[in-house]
Amino acid sequence: MDVFIPIGLGFIVNLLVFIVSKSLKQTNDRSILICLFAFLGVLLISLIIGSWLGIGLGVISLGMLIFVILIVLFIKVDFTGN
Repeated sequence: MDVFIPIGLGFIVNLLVFIVSKSLKQTNDRSILICLFAFLGVLLISLIIGSWLGIGLGVISLGMLIFVILIVLFIKVDFTGN
């Protein structure tokens, strides 16, 4: 149960990154790319740091990846079948 807190934190952080990039008049594709780079940056930092702090950052980056996957599904995939 405790693992869901950092995953949710990563999800919320990437949601805020997406909202800020959209408020700066970015397109959907560019905002998704910014979120993807934010995820990759946090993952790379967690691998460089290592130890217990790196594991925590890795779990936060997992939440960021989940956000990127969900936002791509909601924006890019046409669920209407047209």
